[in-house]
Amino acid sequence: MNYIAHKKVNSLILLSLLNLFLSSCSAIKAGLYLSSIDSNDGGKILEKESDVKSFLERILEYPEEYTMHVFSRKGIIYSIKRTKLLTHMYYVINSNDGKFHTLSFYGTDMTFRSQGAWALDAESDFGSYTHFIGKENIWDVEEVEKTIDVEHTVLNISKKIESDTTYYYRDHIRNRPKMDNCITAVLETLIEKLSD
Repeated sequence: MNYIAHKKVNSLILLSLLNLFLSSCSAIKAGLYLSSIDSNDGGKILEKESDVKSFLERILEYPEEYTMHVFSRKGIIYSIKRTKLLTHMYYVINSNDGKFHTLSFYGTDMTFRSQGAWALDAESDFGSYTHFIGKENIWDVEEVEKTIDVEHTVLNISKKIESDTTYYYRDHIRNRPKMDNCITAVLETLIEKLSD
């Protein structure tokens, strides 16, 4: 077996064991969620999705006062390097007053499939972006170069929130209907600004 095939087999075994492990112990799953995503668990993030809706409605009142950018990073800070399965995407929304917020789609449980929710200023997103702009890029953050139409992108995100879309960890690899992950949620809502 060559090196690449051996590495893929090891990765599949590790993911299978991780899934089995995470499926069987809710306390460990909750701890991983709290330590790698946000100190609010998935249930709290789901409860706070109404705050995300209100925030998006405020943007739609004056969309010209905001800019949006997309960033990708390592899925978890503890991973050695970013891989196709350990990559996370999120929006950064800047307002004219100099403030910024992060916005992304998360699973509400540390499993491959769960109910999904949009999270505003999740600690891992906010922290990774803060480190990035402070020139301490421990999350391997990169900007995805796009000029975003704020109004239409926000409208798309609002539609996604109102839909019955759930979370599927590998959706960017094997796209499933009515399922998203952080990457497909961004790519399916992003509208680029037409050039003038």
